[in-house]
Amino acid sequence: MKLLICTDGSSVSIKTADLFIDLRFHTSTQITVLGVNEKGSDLENLHAAMDLIDQKLGSIYPIDRKIRNGDPIEEIISEALENSYDLVAVGGGGGQMGLLNRKLGSTTKKLARKLHTHFLVARNVPKKLEKVLFCTGSEAPASMTMKLGGEWISNSDAKIGLLHVLPQKSDGMQSTVEEPDASANNRIEKQDKILTQASNELKNAGVRNEINFRNRQGLVVDEIIDELSDGNYELLVVGAHYQPGQDRWQGTLFDDITDQLLNRCTCSVLII
Repeated sequence: MKLLICTDGSSVSIKTADLFIDLRFHTSTQITVLGVNEKGSDLENLHAAMDLIDQKLGSIYPIDRKIRNGDPIEEIISEALENSYDLVAVGGGGGQMGLLNRKLGSTTKKLARKLHTHFLVARNVPKKLEKVLFCTGSEAPASMTMKLGGEWISNSDAKIGLLHVLPQKSDGMQSTVEEPDASANNRIEKQDKILTQASNELKNAGVRNEINFRNRQGLVVDEIIDELSDGNYELLVVGAHYQPGQDRWQGTLFDDITDQLLNRCTCSVLII
């Protein structure tokens, strides 16, 4: 497994290493630390940040170091295209956005859509990762998200929240007519079936910690944000991008939802 941590020398990018430690990837995992030297940046500070990341991870994983000069987004994409990384990680959040700086929305959108690999945005990394929220699809349990995300967090001590959001009607209006008992029961059974299947996929991926089912109904992004806040989660795991067998319109919809979550989440986000 090959992971890429990107830093511009900011303190928030260094915290990405702490999240990697909490996720407890296998010790054979190869980690490359990419320093992006943008015009006018402090090269000494960049090397210092890379040293700190190396100190945190070097005793656990084999570490390789690289420096690229130029625009951070272009250099990250180029590095990812030239090498087959399983995960690309950047830091962003709080008062300092790190590589995401003030263009948080546009840069994360560009990276998430153009990398076509799994992507981690580390924000407000806690001293210890205690709660992770997985989101299922509206019509299916998002198997790839459960399988790969579950494998990657299976060694952590975090409790798992498993969320299914029943989307609000497309006209945005809440029905004023009471839902028939049969329809309500069918909806509940469908949600439970999706959550149960997703839970089984997480367990098959190696998750042994507690998994709590969470049901919500409404606007998908709003409900995910509310659940993150209400449950005090520190990491969100969500699916995105077109996958084989997936309807392309559904893939576009997932990307749009992911864009919004990247803009609004205050916790770390792992995009599968």
